[in-house]
Amino acid sequence: MSSCPLPLYPEAAVSLPPRLFGPVEHYAAMAACGRVAIDYDGRWDKRDKATHRYDIADTRGRLSLTVPVSVPHGCGDGPMTRSRVRLSRHGEWWRVHRIALESAYGRTPYFEFVIDRFLPLLADPGDEPPSLGEYLRRADRAILDFLGLPVETVDAAPDAAPPSAVMPVVYSQLRGDRLGFIPGLSILDAIFNLGPETPLLLHRMIR
Repeated sequence: MSSCPLPLYPEAAVSLPPRLFGPVEHYAAMAACGRVAIDYDGRWDKRDKATHRYDIADTRGRLSLTVPVSVPHGCGDGPMTRSRVRLSRHGEWWRVHRIALESAYGRTPYFEFVIDRFLPLLADPGDEPPSLGEYLRRADRAILDFLGLPVETVDAAPDAAPPSAVMPVVYSQLRGDRLGFIPGLSILDAIFNLGPETPLLLHRMIR
């Protein structure tokens, strides 16, 4: 990894919504602070698709990839939560995602060197799939470990908001000359295009 002074505010805290392979802005906000509160196991809202969907850029432009989930019938003793919602094996989605990522990013500078780090998250969840909350934890940890960010993720609410703002930044994308820059893509887009320079991108986004 490239040397990068992140987090900028190691004593600060921020509260963020859970996002599966969220956009670079999401991880820039995480990179600003040393402590991040994310309610991984909180209330399940089927309208919040970003908890199990992320956007990449393929040959035609933006493409959304969805991890299907299985919601148990009834709420039991309390509200439906992401700790009760589980990943589904429907449509062998892990094969779809792996093929889509290879097709979209196989020619990027860093794809072949970093994809193995994320393949455990793109595997058959088996007969006892993890909860959505646990899957989101694993995904965030894989991203933070790759970025080399010593960020602590906790379930409790933080004590303060971050003393910074996240600014949009344009970075090099594989098909940018033809498609133009596509904002709001998954952090995976930046990682495959920029590799170890990704933390520097996040640093530039924090003001």
